[in-house]
Amino acid sequence: MNKEETLDFIDKQIEMELEIVKIVEENVSSLGNVFIKELLLGISMDSNKHATLLKALRKAVEGPTPFISEEERDKIGKGIAKHIEIEAKAIETYQELANRSESEQVKTIALMIREDEIRHHALLKDLHKAVVEPETLTEDDIWDILWKDSPWHGSPGG
Repeated sequence: MNKEETLDFIDKQIEMELEIVKIVEENVSSLGNVFIKELLLGISMDSNKHATLLKALRKAVEGPTPFISEEERDKIGKGIAKHIEIEAKAIETYQELANRSESEQVKTIALMIREDEIRHHALLKDLHKAVVEPETLTEDDIWDILWKDSPWHGSPGG
């Protein structure tokens, strides 16, 4: 699949995901069963998330993403590290809820959320490794770009 085909495919998927959100919102607006309503809304939130992820993917496929500064990298890195820590705790607590509950509904929902948290945890680790680190443009990189091949290395005439 070439770049244009990929972008077209992504655009269609975004439309589909947003259509799912619209249908769910229309169908649950007058639903009296709060449990079913909230489950369907939760699923539609996943569809909204998918659309957002596809939009990010579209930007990546379109062309190179801009570099981030060291300051941005550090801020994002700290945020991601904290998020990873919280996700790890959430994985444990949802497993505990599923293990201790006698309700099949509680077990099912707790394990579904736990699986989401496991995916989030892995994605955050990969995101940090694959995006944040390589996308960082350091001051050393800038100086290297400016002066590496210069015969004068920053001084007049050598």
